Amino acid sequence: MNFDLDILRIISNDVKPAIGKVLISEPLLNDFYFGRSVVFLIDEHEDSFMGLILNNPSDMLLKDVIDGFEASEMPLFVGGPVDPDILYYIHTMGNIPGSEKISEGLYFGGELDEIRILIKTGVLNSSNIRFFLGNSGWAPGQLTEEISFNSWLVTDVNLDFIFYNHELMWQESLKFVGDRYLIWKNFPIDPDLN
Repeated sequence: MNFDLDILRIISNDVKPAIGKVLISEPLLNDFYFGRSVVFLIDEHEDSFMGLILNNPSDMLLKDVIDGFEASEMPLFVGGPVDPDILYYIHTMGNIPGSEKISEGLYFGGELDEIRILIKTGVLNSSNIRFFLGNSGWAPGQLTEEISFNSWLVTDVNLDFIFYNHELMWQESLKFVGDRYLIWKNFPIDPDLN
């Protein structure tokens, strides 16, 4: 099958980036962090953005990097190349002190001791909390420029999708942007091998 790479240049969407939106990388973005990535935007300030890569698991568990989680098999994801030694987390528990609402039913951060208790009691698990080392950041205007070059699609997703299977997430994310992007699923990771 031959793929017309010009299709990537003419397909774009007009959704603007904002807190709570998701970025879907174009299929041929060749980058260690962002190749076929899905990034959830958690902060915005004067056209600069911060997000977390939802589908980039590390080879570590939470218990490997922070005390008090020894009994947990909770996976750690790579949130991005910025501040790789800082732990970030998103979850569905709005009553955790210090957490910030990002979108309906979804929160960022909060007191780690409370998180630890909720994980130990089984209230929080992989279906409603995700941990990240590092984040993805864009300087003022940078993300808007990348979107104009069709490096990213911007969309809304439902709450369940945020905690979806990371291995299938990029392909499944295309369901949120319309049928005209489904062709992206068929693009090979390396078109030169086609």
